[in-house]
Amino acid sequence: MRLDTQYKSAYLPTQSPLQVEKESIWKRDIQLGPAVTLKDRFQLYQLLSILMSAGLTILDCMSVMQEQIKKAKLKRMLADISMHLQDGLSLAESMEQLADYFSPFEIYNIEMGEQTGELVNILKNLAHFYEKRIKLKRKLWQALSYPVSVIFIALLVMVFMINYVVPMFQDVFKRFDADLPPITQFVLDLSHAFQAYAYWAAVGAGGIIFLLYRFRKHTKWRTFIAKLSIKLPIMGPLLLKLQLARFCYSFSLLLRSKINMDQALLLMDRILTFPPLQSALVQIREEVTVGNTLYDAMKVHSLFPTYFLQIIRVGERTAQLGNMLEKLAYSLDEESEAGINQLTQFLEPLLIMILGTMVATILVAMYLPMFELGNAIGN
Repeated sequence: MRLDTQYKSAYLPTQSPLQVEKESIWKRDIQLGPAVTLKDRFQLYQLLSILMSAGLTILDCMSVMQEQIKKAKLKRMLADISMHLQDGLSLAESMEQLADYFSPFEIYNIEMGEQTGELVNILKNLAHFYEKRIKLKRKLWQALSYPVSVIFIALLVMVFMINYVVPMFQDVFKRFDADLPPITQFVLDLSHAFQAYAYWAAVGAGGIIFLLYRFRKHTKWRTFIAKLSIKLPIMGPLLLKLQLARFCYSFSLLLRSKINMDQALLLMDRILTFPPLQSALVQIREEVTVGNTLYDAMKVHSLFPTYFLQIIRVGERTAQLGNMLEKLAYSLDEESEAGINQLTQFLEPLLIMILGTMVATILVAMYLPMFELGNAIGN
């Protein structure tokens, strides 16, 4: 295939895919370029497939799309593609000239569509693929954002009460000629410690955030975080299902585009951003290259559940692996969505209860000495 020589160097065995991929596992699925989001890419392929289905030539499609799209950089990209098309290049060759915008994954699919006369179907598949990527990404953020936001709010509430509310009671307690309850004394000590070390705590937190940001692209750090995340109770299996769904959607699209198994596994290095899967695929491709089946190569890796492997096995035996992977992706997608809904329903009352308990503990600690003083005066 024409693109082999250009992109082969990116997949040399001496270069691990963990070294090639530098994007955060939470941010993107494919190296898309600095100005093209998943939503932009979905809209581009969807609009192009609709226009071509209506009988327009590719050049006419580019002209219409330039009028429809508002983003300046995307308009320039379409203008560059039109220029290359007018010079006699194919759509895949034109996209190949714009490496900042298009990944090898997309170019291979477009090229196969042009060679087989299935370009419109390929474009529809790509649009559907990016639509799924958007939905899966939203689900991933949904699973992570709610507990993180509630915990952040809880910390802000605690800081406010410890730093501002508790000191208001401190002057009142100094007038008491009696020992304070243990819980009250504990809260006061905590307030004193916070006020004394708040600056250093802020500096330390800032330093940790800086280090996390600085090393967020480091291979070993990303691998450690990814492996740790899938071992978390409740959340871990959910995150793994989302990553496996991404794998299935991507791999099924490549196989249904008539790209051979070996080349598809190479391209998956660019598509995936989850280090455990990337590492496993390196070994899987080596096994497939020497003649083993995909099922045999995958079954030695604990990342893949038993039912997942059985579907892979059936797909290989029936020569329907691409279609089976697509169905498996839908199944994983539904399971992950149900898991996120259950997790949210479980976490919402739990986090609210924890936050309420923390606030109530501080309030009880502050008012308990007053109640005791009132009882003493009444007696």
